[in-house]
Amino acid sequence: MGHGAFVAAAVLGCAVAAAAGQTAPTPFDPLPGAQRERYRMDFRKNFYADDASWRADVERAKALAGEVEARRGHLLESAASLLDVLDRLRDSEDLLLKLYAYGEFTSAVDTRNRRYLEAYEVLRAEFDAKTSFFKVELRGLDAARLEAFLKAAPRLAGYRFTLDDTLRWAPHTLSEKEESLLASLGPSLEGWPPALFQLDFDRTAFPQVAASGKTLDVHRDYETLLRDPDRSVRERAFRAYYKSLREISDVAGFALLKGMQARNAEAALRGFPTYYHQALFDAYLSRPELDNLYGQIEAQLPLYREYQELRAARLQRDLGVPRAEIWDQEMPPAGAPQPRFTGDEACRLGIAALSPLGPEYARELNRLLDPANGRLDIAGGPNRGQGAFCEGNFAYFMDNYQGYLNDVATLVHESGHAIHHQLVLNHRGSLYYSYGPAYMTESFATFNEWLLRDHLLRTAKDAALKRAVRNESLNEMMLLWEIARRAKFEMVAYDRVGAGQITDARGFDQACEEVGRSYDPAFDRYLELEVHWMRKHHYWTVPGYYFNYVVAHMLALKYYQLYQADPAGFSKRYTAMMAQGFDRPAAALLKDFLKIDLRDPRLLEGTFAMMRAELARAPK
Repeated sequence: MGHGAFVAAAVLGCAVAAAAGQTAPTPFDPLPGAQRERYRMDFRKNFYADDASWRADVERAKALAGEVEARRGHLLESAASLLDVLDRLRDSEDLLLKLYAYGEFTSAVDTRNRRYLEAYEVLRAEFDAKTSFFKVELRGLDAARLEAFLKAAPRLAGYRFTLDDTLRWAPHTLSEKEESLLASLGPSLEGWPPALFQLDFDRTAFPQVAASGKTLDVHRDYETLLRDPDRSVRERAFRAYYKSLREISDVAGFALLKGMQARNAEAALRGFPTYYHQALFDAYLSRPELDNLYGQIEAQLPLYREYQELRAARLQRDLGVPRAEIWDQEMPPAGAPQPRFTGDEACRLGIAALSPLGPEYARELNRLLDPANGRLDIAGGPNRGQGAFCEGNFAYFMDNYQGYLNDVATLVHESGHAIHHQLVLNHRGSLYYSYGPAYMTESFATFNEWLLRDHLLRTAKDAALKRAVRNESLNEMMLLWEIARRAKFEMVAYDRVGAGQITDARGFDQACEEVGRSYDPAFDRYLELEVHWMRKHHYWTVPGYYFNYVVAHMLALKYYQLYQADPAGFSKRYTAMMAQGFDRPAAALLKDFLKIDLRDPRLLEGTFAMMRAELARAPK
């Protein structure tokens, strides 16, 4: 399908997608016909035609590192010298991001192929070691000298936030020799825990469960099995999956423990109590601020309990059982079967739902989601990485697209990351300016999910579909407490590892169980959930990241409130903020463009009020 045809289909196909999701026969094929092959990533088109092209970029990155290193000892000789280094660092980061994305995507589609990712890790370590002097020498740039440099080289203003941020890190920056050593050891310290975690799963023969005429893997097809109409299938899948997690938890726990110990040790060298404190500092947040945020969320636990009780009562009535069990939680309300969408329908629906964000956003989104461009890999298969992700503006990976509304929401979520990067590239000329606190970038992605649900509620003609979407909206709002629980587990784990209280996988079990009980009574009823920590690969692959989802979830709900009040005006200000990139702290961007104050003690009042209203409208 050509580019223009795909746009037209996106505009016209939304209603068809919704209707198809409701009337598709079972068993449903999420990628029928030729779609399964069309939704594979085209590495030649989007990355490198051959290994020679890849090696050329590797050599170019090495050359740029050498050019930067040649300024060692001369960084602050003049404004021109500093500007030259910053330009080369910017170009290097753009190139390194492409090499990283190539390595991550190639290993995701085939976990046996880590060649390019490991080559990147070595290259990144070498680059960081050669350029480590930058942060050290920049400590000599005081405020007066910086102002003089800005007058002498006005283009330095484009790097003002980079310079301010680097100077902010000055008290936590080590000597040049120490920074270089830590950078060179990066692959040895950081590369193996996520690889071992993935290998732990790859080498495990997960049980198979017969369901709806198929034999499904309880790991790969877990979400599908939990939606099976046969209750015994759901229970077998739950128990078999968590039994398997228990059997491999010793290796996963070992990898997590050693990774946390190494990161805590480096954080201590930099003057932080734990790596978690360092991650918060990097995001312009503090532990007291996050503790206050958790306090506000936990103060509203009665609202979450009311939701859980309503959901349990509905499940008991719909299923005709005396008590709803955890394996029943994914079953939709009676009269509101979960809609399903083929890959083509999902892409068209996503484009239609996000069209309020303006023509530039729509144009770039269409380029990403048109399967003819080979930027999507969602068809599943053996030896695949877990989860879903994008890198920069390059492409999107999902381990196994099944066509549920949640899968479509994940598609538009990750598209939000990609288009944010693309907008910054369009307006600033480099992806370098698109990297800031992850809670901001995650909020952009999560807001897309709300636009998707909003679009379906406004346009769907089928009452059952609307009922299903409203149910999904309520579930996603209430996900705030689940996300907070997952994030708080990681914070508690870093504290306990640092204090020597966690020494093996059992320690992670206990932390998961204790934090879980404070949020959700299910942790009292189901002993299997003590290994629930193994279900989130982020603790290994992007350590210290999960708290960003908590802040992002709240921000996205705030955006949705503002959007509902003024769709056109908000969308214009919002996309302008995204395209601006990070030229100032995230808190300043939110205030300047959207008048959102992250430190407002009443920030969550409107969010919780919206949740209560949605709960009142929930299907009973």
